Amino acid sequence: MLVKFVKVLLLFAFLFNTTMVSATDYDEDVLEIFSKLLPRFVIMSDQKLKVKDQINICVVHEDIEKGTASSLIEKTIHNYPQGIKNYNIKLIQTDFTNLSMCKNSELFFLFNSSEKNIIETLLFAKKQKILTVSYDASLLENGIEVSLFLGRKILPYINVNALKRNGIIVDPILLRISKIYMQTDK
Repeated sequence: MLVKFVKVLLLFAFLFNTTMVSATDYDEDVLEIFSKLLPRFVIMSDQKLKVKDQINICVVHEDIEKGTASSLIEKTIHNYPQGIKNYNIKLIQTDFTNLSMCKNSELFFLFNSSEKNIIETLLFAKKQKILTVSYDASLLENGIEVSLFLGRKILPYINVNALKRNGIIVDPILLRISKIYMQTDK
């Protein structure tokens, strides 16, 4: 009887953990697109003025997304083995509790998290004047500056109001090829 109970308990634990993992799945193709665009977002903004010899990109995630964050970093390194425009690319991986590791970054890439973590990260990024990009376009509503619009075409999705509020300027060409986020977009 006890053995059956333990088996059933383990089965439920396994099913619960599987549900938890699948709730945080990220599309590998979308990660590939982000891996190609993140350094370009820095180059196409006034963040490039902060760059000396390397572009610093901080990938911020929850503990459960550590593997996905590593995958994004590997893809970026694979796509830019020599860097971009004579700049090396340094990728820093951290969770939402260690943002100070990234105070010298030009760009934060955020995976999903609680609203509290997103707001704290946005406040930190504003104070350090760091461009914010998120996997989830719905975070534009919270003040993230850039994401991707995944429709018939895949386009950068830019929150112009957040850029203005945080004093970050992007290249007009980037604005021209992007979908502009409006508060009414939901």
